[in-house]
Amino acid sequence: MAVTAAKSVMAFRVLTMAVDLCRLTTRTMNVNAGHERTSKARIIHQIQLIRGITPHIFF
Repeated sequence: MAVTAAKSVMAFRVLTMAVDLCRLTTRTMNVNAGHERTSKARIIHQIQLIRGITPHIFF
C-alpha cells in the first residue's frame, strides 16, 4: 500500500514538473523574471530528487 502511494506521489510530481517545464518553454508562465528563476530552480530540484530515488541501470 505504501509503495503504491509513493509511486502515485512520484507520478504526480513528474507530471507537475513536466507541466511547469512546458509552461517555461512556451512562456505561458508568469513573465516575472524572479518567478521564472524560482520555477526553474524548483524543477531542477525535482529532477535531482527523482534521479536520487530511481535506481541507476547500467548496460
